[in-house]
Amino acid sequence: MKKRTFNLMRGASLVLIWAISLCLSAQNLTVTGLVSDTGGEPLIGVTVQVRGTTNGTVTDIDGRFALSNVPTNAVLDVSYVGMQAQSIQLNGKTSLNIVLQDDSELLDELVVVGYGQMRRSDLTGAVVSVSDAAIKKSVPTSIDQVLQGRAAGVQIQANSGTPGASSAIRIRGTNSLNATNQPIFVIDGVIIDSTTDSESSNPLSGINPSDIVSMDILKDASATAIYGARASNGVIMITTKRGKAGEAIISYDGYVGWQEMPTQLDMLNLREYATHHNNRADLGLVDKSSSFVRPDLLVNGTNWQDELFRKATMTSHNVSASGGTEKTTYAFSGGFLNQDGIALGSGFRRLSLRSNLDTQIKSWLRGGINFSFSESKQKVGTDNNTIISALIQQPTVAVTSPDGSYDGPDDVWMPDNPVGLASIRTNNNTKNNFRFNAYLEAQLLEGLTLKTELSSDYNLNKYYYYQPDYQFGIKTSDTRTSRWTKTDTKYWSWRNILSYNTVLNDVHGVNMMVGQEMSQSNWENQVGTATGFLTNTTPDLSAGDITSSTTTGTRVSNSIASFFGRAFYSFDERYLLTATIRRDGSSKFAKGNKWGWFPSLAFAWRTSQESFLIDNNTIDNLKLRAGWGATGNQNVSDYAYTALLAFKTTPWGTGVLTGNTANPNLTWETTYSYNLGVDLGLLNNRIEFIGDLYYKKTDNLLLQLPLPAFLGSSGQGAASNPWGNVGSLENKGVELTLNTTNITNKNFQWTTNLVLSKNINKVLSLDTDNSSIEKTFQPGSTNYIVTKTVVGQPIGQFWGYKVIGRFDEATDFYYKDAQGNVNQVAIPEGNTIAKNSTWIGDYIFEDLNGDGVINNEDATFIGNPEPKFTYGIGNTFSYKDFDLTIFFSGSYGNKALNLARYRIEDPRSNANILKKSLGYAKVEMINPNGPEDDYRNLHVVGGDPFMPALQASDANNNYTRISDLLIEDASYIRLQNISVGYTLPRKAISKLYLSNVRIYANIQNLYTWTKYKGLDPEIGAMYGDALMTGLDYGRYPSPRIYTFGLNVSF
Repeated sequence: MKKRTFNLMRGASLVLIWAISLCLSAQNLTVTGLVSDTGGEPLIGVTVQVRGTTNGTVTDIDGRFALSNVPTNAVLDVSYVGMQAQSIQLNGKTSLNIVLQDDSELLDELVVVGYGQMRRSDLTGAVVSVSDAAIKKSVPTSIDQVLQGRAAGVQIQANSGTPGASSAIRIRGTNSLNATNQPIFVIDGVIIDSTTDSESSNPLSGINPSDIVSMDILKDASATAIYGARASNGVIMITTKRGKAGEAIISYDGYVGWQEMPTQLDMLNLREYATHHNNRADLGLVDKSSSFVRPDLLVNGTNWQDELFRKATMTSHNVSASGGTEKTTYAFSGGFLNQDGIALGSGFRRLSLRSNLDTQIKSWLRGGINFSFSESKQKVGTDNNTIISALIQQPTVAVTSPDGSYDGPDDVWMPDNPVGLASIRTNNNTKNNFRFNAYLEAQLLEGLTLKTELSSDYNLNKYYYYQPDYQFGIKTSDTRTSRWTKTDTKYWSWRNILSYNTVLNDVHGVNMMVGQEMSQSNWENQVGTATGFLTNTTPDLSAGDITSSTTTGTRVSNSIASFFGRAFYSFDERYLLTATIRRDGSSKFAKGNKWGWFPSLAFAWRTSQESFLIDNNTIDNLKLRAGWGATGNQNVSDYAYTALLAFKTTPWGTGVLTGNTANPNLTWETTYSYNLGVDLGLLNNRIEFIGDLYYKKTDNLLLQLPLPAFLGSSGQGAASNPWGNVGSLENKGVELTLNTTNITNKNFQWTTNLVLSKNINKVLSLDTDNSSIEKTFQPGSTNYIVTKTVVGQPIGQFWGYKVIGRFDEATDFYYKDAQGNVNQVAIPEGNTIAKNSTWIGDYIFEDLNGDGVINNEDATFIGNPEPKFTYGIGNTFSYKDFDLTIFFSGSYGNKALNLARYRIEDPRSNANILKKSLGYAKVEMINPNGPEDDYRNLHVVGGDPFMPALQASDANNNYTRISDLLIEDASYIRLQNISVGYTLPRKAISKLYLSNVRIYANIQNLYTWTKYKGLDPEIGAMYGDALMTGLDYGRYPSPRIYTFGLNVSF
C-alpha cells in the first residue's frame, strides 16, 4: 500500500513539473521581424533589445532579426543612429514589421539665441553648442575650461595654472586694441562680463560648471548683433539646469583627486653649480670659494622647484534636486569645491547655491525666478616673480635653518627665499556673487506673447594682502605692509519683449520679436594701505601707523538704453531669412555720439528639403548660410568724453587739478562681420560637417592714446591720457567641425569629434603719435619693448633683434661688399673689438638699416603669438555599461617669448642656471704662445653653436637684449582629458531605489607634446592684455590632475 501511494505521488509530481515547464515555455517566445525606414529601405545594424535585460540582437543585411527566449509581455527597445528610438509592447506577438522615423531631434533641438530660442534647423547664423556631456567628461573647475578645443572659432588659453585663474577667450580673433577682448556671458538672461586685468583673477570662477546644461556660442554678427554695444567679441549663452514635470530626481556628483607638476626645468644641482663656479673663478670672473674645493663630495643641494611645488589635493561635491508638476517645476543645487594649488600659498575654494522655479500662474500667464549665490576664496601666495625666484635661487641655500626658521642667501643680489615668501605672505581674494532673474510671460493671443524680465548681478570682492617683516639669511625686510581692497560691482537690467509666432498656409513660418531694455552698471573701488605695524599678528589697517597710511577710492556708473527687434521668415522650411536691429544709447559718449545702430541680416537655404534631394538616401541635411551684421564696443573709461577734476596731494595740502584729457568726439568701436557657412549631414546623420568662412573689420578702434611725457602724461599732477578712435583692423578665418559615428551596434559605439580653427588678423590703420602701439615689460633692471603693433602687421607681435651668427674667429668681424671693399661687421653702438666690449664668442646681430652699428633702429618683428590654427580631437567609446573618452587639444604655429630664459641662461650669473647653459662657446688661443688679448689669436673650438662665450661682461648684450633666440615655437598637442566610467546596471540598483549609479576616473593634462622649453606652452595673455599674449615670465604651470568620482541619482 505504501509503495503504491509513493508511486502515485511520484507520478503526480512529474505531471506537475511538466505542466509548469510547459507553462513557462509558453510564456517565452521567439520574436522575428523586419526593420526599415519610411522609404521601405531595410536598416542594417539596428539594435533590438529586451528592456531591463542583456538579451538583444542587431538586424542583418536585409534588416531582419530573430530574438529567442522573450517573455510574452516584454518591451522591445529598438534604436538606430539617426532614427527615433521606439519601444514596442509585445503582448504575445511573435512577428513584427517596424518602421523607424528620421530623428529630427538634432535639427529641431532648441538653441538659445539672443532674447529667445530657435530650432537648430532654423538657424541662419554661426552658432555652436557644447552640451553638459563635455562637462561631465572633463571635470572642469570653471566654465571657460570646458570650451577649450570643443568649439570651432573659440580660442581658449589659460593665463595661469593657479587655481581659480582666468583664461584668454577669443571668438574669431582679437577685435580690439584695448585690454577688453573677452566675450560676454549670458547666464539665464543675466549678462556677465568676463573681462579681467589679472592672470589669477577670473570673474567666471564663481560659476559652478555642474549647474550648466548647455552653452551656445554666438560667433558671427548675424547672431550677436541683437546684443549691440557689448557683442563685438562674441556672446556665450549659458543655460542652467531646470526642473521637469514628474517625480523628484535627487542627484549627487562628487570626486576627489590630486594634482602634480607636469614637468620641471633642468637646473644645476649643487655639485654642478660648484663646478661651474670654479670654472668661472679660473677665468677670473668670480672669487674662489672655500665651499667648493671638492664639488664631487657635495650632495645635490636644494631643488627649489621641488620645494616650491608639491602634490596637492582637490575635492568636489554637488547635490541637486529637481521635479515638479505639469504647472510648476523646480530645481535646486548646491556645490562645494576645494582645490589646493601645486605651488605653496595657492588654492581656491568655492561654495555655490542655485535655485529656479517656473510656474503656470494663470492659463494665460507664466512666471519664474532664478537665483544663485557663490562664495569663493582664492589664495595667490605664489606668482610669476615667486616662480622666477625659485628658478634662479642658488642650490647652496637651504629652505630652513637648523632652528626651523626660513634660511636665505648670503648674496644680497640673490632673491629672497621663495618658499618663505609664499608661506608667510597673505594674498587672498574673497568674492561673493549674487545673481537674480525673474520673469512674467503672458500669452495675449494665439502666438502672441509679452515677456517682462528683471535681472541683476552683484559682485562683492575683497582682496587682503599682508607682507610681514622677515629675515632670510642676510636678506631682511623691516617693513610690515597691509593692503585691503574692496571692489564691488552691481548690474541690473529690465527688458520687455513682445513676440509673435505663427505658420501661414503650412508653408510660411513667421517669428517676430520687438523689445526694449534698460541697464545700469555700478563700480566702486576702495583701497587702504598701512605700514608700521607693531606685530605681525594683527594686520588690520587700524593697527598700522596712521601717519603712513593711505586711502583712495573711486565710484563710477554707466547705463545703456536699448531698443531691438528680430524678424524670422521661413518658406516651406527651405528658405530662411533672419533680420535683427538694435539701437543702443550709452552714457559713455557725449551728446551726438551716444546712440548707435547695430543691424544684421542672414539667409539660409535648406537644400536638402528641395525635391531633388528630399528622397536622397545619403544626404540627410544640407543647409547653406550667409550673413552680415554690425556689433559695437563701448569699453572706454567712464566720462572719457568730458573733462574731470582730480584731487592731488601737494606739500601744501590737497589740491584740485585736471584729471584727464577729454575727447568729446569719442564714439563707438564698430565691427562689421561677413559669414558664409554650410551644414551637412550624411548617412542618417552619422556624419555631420559644419564649415564657416568669415571676414570681420573693426573701425574706430578705441584706445587710450600713449602720449609723450612732455605733454603732461606722467609725473606729479599728470592727467590721464585721452581715449580716441585710432584706426581699424581685420580678422578673417575658417572654422571646420566634423562629427562622426564610426561604429554602432548592440554593445559598442564609437564617435569622433574634430574641430579646427584658423584666424588671421592685421592692422589696417592706426592714428597714434608714431603709428604704433608698444607694450613694455621689465624682467630685470631694464624695461624692454616686448610687443609692437603697427599698420600692415598682425597685432601684438614680438619686438627685438635678430641674431644671425657668432664671432667664432677673427675673420667674422669683417666682410667684403659688392665692390670688394672690406668692411667691419656691425657691432653694438659705442662698442669696439675688444675685451669687455665685443669679442670672440659674442653674437652677431643683424644690421637691418645697414648703418654699420647695432642700435634701436635695428629692432624688428621676431615672432607672432597668434597660432596658424587651433584644434581639438575627441573620441568617445562605449561598450555595454563602460564608457571611455579621450580628448586632445592643440595649437600650431604660435610663437612664445620665453623671458624666463632671460634670467636663467646667463652663465656669468651667480644665480642658478639651466644645465644647457654650461654649453657656452669655448674659446681658445690659436697660438698658445701668442697674446691672449688679441682677437686674431682666438677662435671658438666647441660648445653649443647657439650659445655665446663666457665673457667678463655683457657689453655686447648677448643676454640683456630681447632677440629672436628667446622666441620659441609654442605649438603643442595636449592629451587634455581621459575619462573612463562604468554605469551599474539599472536592474541591479533598482532594488535600492536608485535610478543611476556611475563611477568614473579622470586624468587631465596627462601629457603635452611640444618643442617649447618652458614649463607650459599654453601661456595666454599677461595682465589679460591681448597685446601681451604669449609672454612667459615664470607662468604658473597647469597641473596634471587625477580624479575619482561617483554619480548617484534616485
